[in-house]
Amino acid sequence: MTKEVQTSVLVIGGGSAATRAALEAAAAGASVMLADKGVVGDSGSSPHALVGFSVPLLDEDDSSELFVEDWANASGGICDRDLVAQCAKYGRGLAEDMEERGVPFIKNKDGSWFIAKRAGHSVRRTIQAEGLGKGVHSNVIAPMRPALIEAGVELSENTMITRLLLDGNRVAGAYAIGPDGEPFIIRANAVVLASGGVNRLYSILCLEVKEHHSRTTGDSYALAFHAGAPIIDMEFTQFRDSPPAGPIYGAHYVNRLGERIMEKYDPENLECAPRYMMGRAIHTENFEGRGPVVWHVEEGQVARSRAPVGESQFLPGDTIEITLMFQRLMGGARIDVNAATAITGLYAAGEASGGIHGGDRMQGCGFLETQTFGLIAGRSAAAFAAENGLADIDPQAVAAEEARLATPSGSADPAKMVEDIQNLMWEQAGIVSNRERLLDAIAKLQEMRRIAAEDIDTSDLVAAEEVRNLALAAELVATAKLTREETRSGHGRTDFPEASKDWVKHVELARGADGSVSVDTIPVQESF
Repeated sequence: MTKEVQTSVLVIGGGSAATRAALEAAAAGASVMLADKGVVGDSGSSPHALVGFSVPLLDEDDSSELFVEDWANASGGICDRDLVAQCAKYGRGLAEDMEERGVPFIKNKDGSWFIAKRAGHSVRRTIQAEGLGKGVHSNVIAPMRPALIEAGVELSENTMITRLLLDGNRVAGAYAIGPDGEPFIIRANAVVLASGGVNRLYSILCLEVKEHHSRTTGDSYALAFHAGAPIIDMEFTQFRDSPPAGPIYGAHYVNRLGERIMEKYDPENLECAPRYMMGRAIHTENFEGRGPVVWHVEEGQVARSRAPVGESQFLPGDTIEITLMFQRLMGGARIDVNAATAITGLYAAGEASGGIHGGDRMQGCGFLETQTFGLIAGRSAAAFAAENGLADIDPQAVAAEEARLATPSGSADPAKMVEDIQNLMWEQAGIVSNRERLLDAIAKLQEMRRIAAEDIDTSDLVAAEEVRNLALAAELVATAKLTREETRSGHGRTDFPEASKDWVKHVELARGADGSVSVDTIPVQESF
């Protein structure tokens, strides 16, 4: 018989949103288990990629209304304003809490935070964690690990959650594979889904998350999808210019002809334009034959623009080629202001959730969002757990999951399948796409999903599950891109090159009765 354990609140993940959720749930009096497929403090994107923390209302010219307006503009109008308002409400307090827990933010000589104006913001809002020199980021999640232990959170590390278990439309727990490879069941009154996004979706990745321990493979989306929770905004893929620090240092991006390209694409914001605009500008210059795009580092340029930051990896006289890398998806499980999904007792936060960013995000708002909705999800889950006992787990669902994972080992190499998915997505469902290429990509991904389910080498079961989740995430992205027949923010279509007022809405994906991907659209929440 499969071993069972119990907890009031199960938090799935180990990054910024998950650790915050676990701390808040524990502070509210709940017993908490945090299950992470890696080691908390060194797995996922958060430890290696979180730097800027955009905190509203630090400038006398700022306001909650202006913050929401900036966010909505960066999102292409596809963000739920009531969710954004939560970030404005909690932002500063969370930054102060992170600093108290040991996250070092860059200071001015007088001891105040060094606050910068970053991409998408109309005023200065972004504080930044101190680096370790030469472009190496500090690990802002490391201080959270001892805090979790002190709070009494049970850490179940190197544990992969393969399915959420339900009692009707209520979450009842999860099926897990432990570090010894043995399965077990976690019964929980409430569950927080915070296991990140899918930084392995494309072939060219941000340098911060290239290492194996940083991998996110769409596990959150697969768990939500198979549980029946609707997923939104998956068509919005964020690519960034790299190195990302250039605009902070006052970089001017020029093409092969010596033209400063952002004077053409966004003459007001220039290199501080929203990321989708930067990405599309660089892609267009290269595609139309005016690349490469470069930054000629000028004498004194770095010192003038970023003196408090310290040592720079950029030197006067350097010529830095500007490339494009995939950063993150904007979508995820649809949530409300309480971080609740459509499944009773299931909450989502961070890159697992959707509706907050819409088409694109302002710099530093990923850190803000993970902390804000981690806090809300943890508190909401603890409150639900206090009012509701454990739900029943259907033995047939457990038997079905056991049978699925016991599929005989096949011949398909998981590593090769990951590479094939990444290359397909980069070429056919990346910065720009069109109907023909997306239809072809979806057909190929459906075949990859079949192979991953029936004929994959399962000697490393976690690796096999990651391929299954990655292929599903890729199909969700390609399907959403096919559905949205316009170009908006982080979504580009060559066959629909303009934005349309008819598409100010979310594309919503869900699991059909036969396991296929069903598509709908829902309104954007424009009030807050």
